[in-house]
Amino acid sequence: MKQIAIALICLFGMFLVGCDFRSDTAKREMEKFSGTPTPTRPPIPVATPIDPSEVVRVETQVPGETISVLESKLKKTFACTKFDRVMINGDDNVLTIKGACQRIMVNGERNDITTDAAAEFLLNGNSNKIKYSRFINAKQPLINDNGDGNTVEHASAKS
Repeated sequence: MKQIAIALICLFGMFLVGCDFRSDTAKREMEKFSGTPTPTRPPIPVATPIDPSEVVRVETQVPGETISVLESKLKKTFACTKFDRVMINGDDNVLTIKGACQRIMVNGERNDITTDAAAEFLLNGNSNKIKYSRFINAKQPLINDNGDGNTVEHASAKS
């Protein structure tokens, strides 16, 4: 009878206070079997603020043309004039791309690309280097790296 009274008091207490008389025991049992304590959440990363001088405003609703590079060992400058897409299907190119591009897709290897800005970088090749200096509409570019040894980095326009 005493045990029933204790159970009823605890049950009533669970409704009032939200106590769970098994929580500590359950936690210790889980830690015993897993060998590690319950993980904690990692801190939420804080985005680096974008300098207003490095922002380029672009109308993104209407995409431009596609600029294709189908050669290797090319040293050339291109221009994205209307939010164009750039597709690079060659190796060992040294390219400069002026203006704001919708997407720069690299399917080749060992390309060295310097660009003003792009909303997206898509890398399907290996060992490519991309440097960009500005942000389209104050947003970080989307980077999809499907290759190995690729680098995409922001190089300040001030330098």
